[in-house]
Amino acid sequence: MNDEKRQALADVERVAREIAASLGLEIVEFVFHSQGKHSLLRIDIDRAGMPGVGLADCETLSRALGDRVEDLPFFEAPYDLQVSSPGLDRPIRTDDDLRRNTGRPVRVEFRDENGKVRELHGTLGEPAGNQGITITDDRGATRIARDRIVLMKQDVTPGGRKRKGP
Repeated sequence: MNDEKRQALADVERVAREIAASLGLEIVEFVFHSQGKHSLLRIDIDRAGMPGVGLADCETLSRALGDRVEDLPFFEAPYDLQVSSPGLDRPIRTDDDLRRNTGRPVRVEFRDENGKVRELHGTLGEPAGNQGITITDDRGATRIARDRIVLMKQDVTPGGRKRKGP
């Protein structure tokens, strides 16, 4: 991609972020793929806290951005614009991920003080920087150091509990 195209793509991203912010949304990921004569612009969006984003949010941003992008010189060839949520199965890793997912049900796999991997389901509390995270469940609050977290995702099981076999 030449410098002119890079700058045009940066302009598209800037416009997308402005529109998203005006709608109370955040861009989690902005990806452009070009393959042959066809291109794909994929944007994942989210909103901090509950309930996150829904289909209507994706449609609204897609329409608003589509209208603005058409006026930019970057897209001279056919392209697809895909706007979606980051998905429930996306790992929660960064400080921004933690902030956006505060108050949501999560599933955390972490190493205990003996190095054994444990699993905890509960509600993600306010991030405490490098001090760790707090998960609250029916037994109370549990603090987990960030360096002990193996995997954390939104919890999609009913009531935040592991499902038993069939």
